[in-house]
Amino acid sequence: MPKKNIIWIIASLFAFSMLLFPNLAEADIIIKKSKHTESTVMGQPQPSKYEEGKTWIAKNKMREDMAENSIIVRLDLNRIYTIDHSTKIYSEIDLPVELDKVFPPEAKQMMDVMQIKSSSVRETAETQTIRDWLCQKFLIEVEISMMEMNIPMKIEIWASRDLGIDLSAHKKFSDAILSLNPFTKDLSEEFKKIQGYPVLTISSMKMMGTETKEREEVVSVEKKDVPSKTFNLPKGYEKIPYNPFK
Repeated sequence: MPKKNIIWIIASLFAFSMLLFPNLAEADIIIKKSKHTESTVMGQPQPSKYEEGKTWIAKNKMREDMAENSIIVRLDLNRIYTIDHSTKIYSEIDLPVELDKVFPPEAKQMMDVMQIKSSSVRETAETQTIRDWLCQKFLIEVEISMMEMNIPMKIEIWASRDLGIDLSAHKKFSDAILSLNPFTKDLSEEFKKIQGYPVLTISSMKMMGTETKEREEVVSVEKKDVPSKTFNLPKGYEKIPYNPFK
């Protein structure tokens, strides 16, 4: 697998985990987001990428869209769906997630050579107002070991409790989201330090002369009834085994 694809996969997995960490809301909520990605290879800038996304939250249900990909969480069914609209395929994962049983052989081979070497989540006293929401800064540092290489990743999260989202503990939901990501499935206790919804997430990672930076930000939050069909699988899609490395 090309190293640029590996970097994008790792960054995307962490981004999904950070954004989906908050718990259920008392009322239906629609959150609009934007994401900007920049990268350099051997110091040479590559074309940047801008994407728009949306999150729908209802009782026991959540859906996250970004570009051509969706993830649907159905706690009422004890199930999670990952969807690729560009190829019309989806994967279905039962809760609680057991990656060893879910992963196909090729994904297990990737996990054999990629491990979390160290990780930490640090709460800071720094605050700032972003789009009228008072936010607190949290710093995450992760080091991934892959084929005798150490890949450092840094994430800066500005989280707020002012978005009107119910952030009370809901252990089953948050653990399910983290367990879907092979790089965060064992880090749920660390991530509990993050209080609030991530309004702004800035991440960076370096690997073999390639540096990738992502900035994802909440644009708006609206309380509005979400149609139940939002959380259903699209018709006519092919089911495949869950493999986050594809």
